[in-house]
Amino acid sequence: MKRTSRFRPHGILLGLVLVVGAPMMATLGSPVGSSAALGAPVVVTHRPLQSINATYTLNWAGYVAKTAHYTSVSASWVQPAVKCGANNEYVAAFWVGLDGYSSNSVEQLGADSDCSRGTPSYYAWFEMYPAASVNLSSSTYPVKAGDTLTGTVTHSGTSYTLSLTDAEASGGKWTFSQPESASDANASAEWVAEAPQICFFIFCQQASLTNFGTVTFSGAQAAAGAPNAPISSFTASGGPHDITMVSSTGTVKAQPSSLAAGGEGFTDTWHHS
Repeated sequence: MKRTSRFRPHGILLGLVLVVGAPMMATLGSPVGSSAALGAPVVVTHRPLQSINATYTLNWAGYVAKTAHYTSVSASWVQPAVKCGANNEYVAAFWVGLDGYSSNSVEQLGADSDCSRGTPSYYAWFEMYPAASVNLSSSTYPVKAGDTLTGTVTHSGTSYTLSLTDAEASGGKWTFSQPESASDANASAEWVAEAPQICFFIFCQQASLTNFGTVTFSGAQAAAGAPNAPISSFTASGGPHDITMVSSTGTVKAQPSSLAAGGEGFTDTWHHS
């Protein structure tokens, strides 16, 4: 899942991994950074789940419901403040979406808490992967640490609506809504904290995960041809599935809590970059 980013290559991007099938450099949205040396923007790409097994993943931490064909997903979260070290480039995205657990498409929107050269950066975005992600205007749709955001993705047939509300924006409450179309399976619903990848052209490497402390998701619900219901209500075929983010060597990077009473709330806690 791509979106334009402030990030510059580290040195000359030594050790980048070629991701076969990854989209080329994104040009949608508002690029806010470029490589001075190489004259091309660097982008952050959000990908479908990169699973190790049923419990551990390289890029997601949170919950997945995967027992039906879903018509909507929603949740609220408090955008976490980040701790940035000098000259570090870290990324953390918080979102709700449909698909991506066992497919190559994701319909999603959310907001980032990133670090660019030691400076915190907060911004909202939406994405219809594998299309490039689009950043929302920071002047029209400002996001700051501590804001309460509510994201919703709904669909009927091939029509989607992606909506995001910030109840505590510095310039007053705002709501963003975007109609889209796609022919996807909608076989999963997700509530996720993600460590994306940094890409330069088709070369990508896993980004370091921003130290976001703890993010709290509430009102986490989905619908499958019926009224919205909490995560815990999707009990067929093993029920809702919690996933822990780890490094390639098995170090825990971010981990969700158990579901709170009512089955529609949990926290994701940062452990390691």
